[in-house]
Amino acid sequence: MNIKTIIPAIVLPLLLGVSTTGCNEDTLDTYEGENGIYFDTTYNGAEMMSDTIKVHWGLENSNVTSQKVTLKVKLFGNTAPVDRKFSITVETDEGDDLAAAEGVDYVMPITEYVLPAGKAEVPIEFEVLRRPNLKDSPRRVRINLVENDELKFLYTRGLPYIDENEETQVRPADFQRVILMEETFPIPVWWVIYGELYFGDWSATKAALICDVMNINRKEWVEVNVLTEGYLKYCGKYMHRYLQEQDPKILDEDGEPMVMGPVSIN
Repeated sequence: MNIKTIIPAIVLPLLLGVSTTGCNEDTLDTYEGENGIYFDTTYNGAEMMSDTIKVHWGLENSNVTSQKVTLKVKLFGNTAPVDRKFSITVETDEGDDLAAAEGVDYVMPITEYVLPAGKAEVPIEFEVLRRPNLKDSPRRVRINLVENDELKFLYTRGLPYIDENEETQVRPADFQRVILMEETFPIPVWWVIYGELYFGDWSATKAALICDVMNINRKEWVEVNVLTEGYLKYCGKYMHRYLQEQDPKILDEDGEPMVMGPVSIN
């Protein structure tokens, strides 16, 4: 996929050759003429300001190696008394350094779907996988809707972007979804108070190891007032002994043996 510079927080509705007079929550059904499909403009209850869904692996425990992303395909037009078929494609762009690989980063979904009679939306489940070295580089893959005679491309929002000539253009936003997978592990807000004392210099590799060894849920690790100071102190002491017992030594992200903070070592 050619990643262009997107102007943030600007999404324009595009009606492709269709006149509308109203809508309801189930379907945009007061157009005149044909029926169309598009991806839901919300995800997890929030309005999407781009065509990209980010899958954050960093807050998932190390033993979690797959998760499901559910996309909704919605109807623009009237529901029908019969089933209607549509399809998708799953693609990456040649030469994309972040291109995801089937079987490593995702499981190829079925590509043929049915919009059931009387329904105005249908879910698509996409299973993503946790690449072992994902922290070194994010990965992405694109899911495209394919229009047909029954379900065409009639409605989408438009995403402004700056092209190679530094001119503003607009492209359709809701006929595709880019799934971006990354392994960012955020620094807890309590780290500035306790982190260096008990655990030494921050690294995501160190934090992941602490959570794995101490059986700490990563989401709880980053929350405020979930882990007490006393427990963090205990974790630092335990991890210091654990690291001392390892042969060969466990290396941190800087290539040096991993160490805990001064309070844990003394």
